[in-house]
Amino acid sequence: MSEAIWAGRFSEGPHPDMLRLTRSIEIDIRLLPYDLAATQAHARALVAAGLLSENEVAEIDRVADDLLAEWERGDLRIAPIDEDVHSLVERELTERLGDAGARIHAGRSRNDLVAQDLRLWCRDAAGRLAGLSRDLVELLTARAEEHRDAVMPGYTHLQRAQPISLGFYLCAHGAAFARDAVRFDAARAASAVSVLGAGALAGTTLGLDPSVVADQLGLQHLFVNAMDAVSDRDFACELVHACALCGVHLSRLAEEIVIFSSSEFGFLRLPDAWSTGSSMMPQKRNPDLAELIRGRAAGGIGDTTALLTLLKGLPLAYDRDLQEDKVHVFAAVDRVEACLQGMRQLMEAVVFDTDALALAAGQGATWATDVAESYVAQGMPFRHAHRAAGSLVAAIESGAADIATEVPEVAEGPARSVRLRTSHGGTAPDRVDQQIAALRAGCRR
Repeated sequence: MSEAIWAGRFSEGPHPDMLRLTRSIEIDIRLLPYDLAATQAHARALVAAGLLSENEVAEIDRVADDLLAEWERGDLRIAPIDEDVHSLVERELTERLGDAGARIHAGRSRNDLVAQDLRLWCRDAAGRLAGLSRDLVELLTARAEEHRDAVMPGYTHLQRAQPISLGFYLCAHGAAFARDAVRFDAARAASAVSVLGAGALAGTTLGLDPSVVADQLGLQHLFVNAMDAVSDRDFACELVHACALCGVHLSRLAEEIVIFSSSEFGFLRLPDAWSTGSSMMPQKRNPDLAELIRGRAAGGIGDTTALLTLLKGLPLAYDRDLQEDKVHVFAAVDRVEACLQGMRQLMEAVVFDTDALALAAGQGATWATDVAESYVAQGMPFRHAHRAAGSLVAAIESGAADIATEVPEVAEGPARSVRLRTSHGGTAPDRVDQQIAALRAGCRR
């Protein structure tokens, strides 16, 4: 095949600059395994419609297997005429099989084919990301169990607020990544729809049964409307949004690694293998991986905005603008996949300074809320209790009162405050155990 697959209506081929500006094969070649799978499934729909023989399908399967193996070895030939992965596959089938290859595109369009390929790719990507999110939750709960009783300060406004346990803190981050896993599960389900058979936008006259393709690809749901099927990218938006939000959660944890590993805090230490140095200052130990994870969250937010902006003005049905969707989908997935893997290894390697954490937990009058609540328990209205506890803090800070005399229970240390908070989702060790168990149960879904 020496001309474009759409060349029948044209008397001359595209200008070289036109071809260069419209080619997408450098981006969408990674859809090749899915394009081959969709093509093999479509071939069986053609058999069911009496448009291909079983022998021809066997030959198509053989060539598809050969093409996949060549691609995996790096031997697959991309011709100048190949605009995208779909035209490459059709060209190779036609060149190797003659009429059997030339028959394969009956009843389908690149419009429904690219939608199907991208759905299959997103389904697999979302499944991987859900697994990586749960792997990180498993790691965080293991570290939470390890540090179930270690005391640290909890912060609001980056000011010491109340004593908490390190296990409680790690479970808080684990809960965010557990939600990410659920979002990736939902994105996977949204992608798992069979759309081959929609054609360019209006279906086909050839009597193809789309359920044949669905069965072959392991998809439980069929498209409802052909025009919507070829133009719908909601599933891609859901995946990219899930990536962006996961990136935000990774960034928040990375930010605290950066802060807590600084000499100003000194709450944790990064081993040599997970630190970098300075090209000028010999003493430096830099948390570069955490900083990069934090920085790369910006890309996920950008990809979400770009994809939504790409889609917002498109008339039905397919428009060539949709060629650009894969740039953002692939980038979003690649980025967060690498960051999830990196964060898991980073959190496995960090060494917490539990003595420094415990010392900080007892500073800054973090006991004040406990005092106010003890007044409430004795019958005082909370707003009065809040004022009384605040006045006590001010008196102690000014030296007008002695903490050991005024609040003797504080001498027990911040661990007492942690133990007292037995409310649902609280810091008490038994409650943290429940949180660990709940997060682990979610990971086993």
